[in-house]
Amino acid sequence: MLSIGGLDLTGLEGLIVILFILGIALVVIEMIMPGIGLAGILGILSLVAGVILAAQVVSTAVLILIIAGVLLLIAAMLFLLYKSAVKGGRVSNLLMLKAKTSKEEGYSSSPDTEDLVGLEGVAAANLRPAGTGDFQGRKMDVVTEGEFIPEGTPIRITRVEGFRIVVERIDK
Repeated sequence: MLSIGGLDLTGLEGLIVILFILGIALVVIEMIMPGIGLAGILGILSLVAGVILAAQVVSTAVLILIIAGVLLLIAAMLFLLYKSAVKGGRVSNLLMLKAKTSKEEGYSSSPDTEDLVGLEGVAAANLRPAGTGDFQGRKMDVVTEGEFIPEGTPIRITRVEGFRIVVERIDK
């Protein structure tokens, strides 16, 4: 026998109250410990089942209030979940990586080739605009600013952008 505030809730009324309490508890658990969503889905299903069962027992006006309350509860929980998922929220703090892999800390996705700027060599193949350059016996993939440079033409590295080595023709 279930008794809340002096009211005896047995049978269908007790089941309705248990479904609402269980639904709210499961949705709160899903918000606190996000996982695959099983607790949240079961919580929402429990709330919907409680509303469906309440429709058989209560009047239309009370049913509308119950539905409005459940919808407000779900909207409030979704709002709180959104607030905790955005930048700085609890969920985002759990899921987002805060470590940075900057060049200053020794991390780099490409070799440091800034020292190549100004190096002179020869176009080892036709550059239209990409091709191969020979710099003191070292062959490298290079690119021009769009101009055609024939094989054997003297070239100079003007800038390096990651793996992209930009060259220009040397006019002698």
